[in-house]
Amino acid sequence: MKLKLTVFIALLLPLSANAVEVSKSDWYNGMSTALPTAFCNSTQYFRQCFSVSAQECEETAASATRVCLNKNDKDIPNVLIQPKDGTHWGAIIGTCAGEAYGITLSKKRISNAKCNDAKNWQ
Repeated sequence: MKLKLTVFIALLLPLSANAVEVSKSDWYNGMSTALPTAFCNSTQYFRQCFSVSAQECEETAASATRVCLNKNDKDIPNVLIQPKDGTHWGAIIGTCAGEAYGITLSKKRISNAKCNDAKNWQ
């Protein structure tokens, strides 16, 4: 299930409309913090549709984010031009992490009308 990544990416974009260069390590640090925090907001799919505590959600999301960053490491440029590269790679890492989270916690997924309708989470 795809989750709208706008929130995650917006957290990583500079306030300026101008392109900004960001080092890969700085971008990784931002993603490692922002993605699990956004995933685990109490209003998000990953908290509402899985029977997990905030701590378990954040630990699982952080682990999934690390795995996805490592999986894509060779393809991510050493310098990212924001917002274009951050948007592109943020979508890839966010989708990967969301899928990994869902697989990891599949036994804790809540099945109800709200959680089972993808339209509620786009």
